[in-house]
Amino acid sequence: MAKNDNAQAIKLYDSIKENIGDAAAGEVAKLFPLTKSADFNRKFKWAENICTYLESNFSPEQIAKIRFRCSCTPPEKYLGKVKKIYVESTNLDEFTDKYNNEYAGKHQVWHNGSDLYFSYPVCYCSSVKRVNKTLPKTWCLCTVGYTKKLFDYVLDSDTNVELRESIKLGNSRCVIKVTGKFY
Repeated sequence: MAKNDNAQAIKLYDSIKENIGDAAAGEVAKLFPLTKSADFNRKFKWAENICTYLESNFSPEQIAKIRFRCSCTPPEKYLGKVKKIYVESTNLDEFTDKYNNEYAGKHQVWHNGSDLYFSYPVCYCSSVKRVNKTLPKTWCLCTVGYTKKLFDYVLDSDTNVELRESIKLGNSRCVIKVTGKFY
């Protein structure tokens, strides 16, 4: 059997195992192996194949759980800085101004009433960012998981997150809507 030691492949395996079961995880690992040494074109093709497989074999709810669990975790230093900005702000206007000053060019936040929007100007996903092609929404659900981890930590409560735009869906940026108990 082909080696399957790529970090994204391992996260996917673990997520399917946790959310669906051992047999399903083993099947995906067998059908879609990915090595650490895979080049960016191979990683992108793997992502395409994974999306097709997930969409053909699992419900939208199962796919969301699988992809959320695959998400990267924001670095501790970043989590701490964003929480500090939030705690030291008195409202969403102040928070978004301070955040955008700190992270200008990397990402941006804004709000519309009590809904917060978190945006990336480029795709940061190491598996697919170097290929200028679109992917199904399934792939980008992991960024929703990343954003949820970030704002659950910042607010110290459960947030709802929703993918609104994605570069890999053909949009000019990635936008995630965050709904929670702000201030």
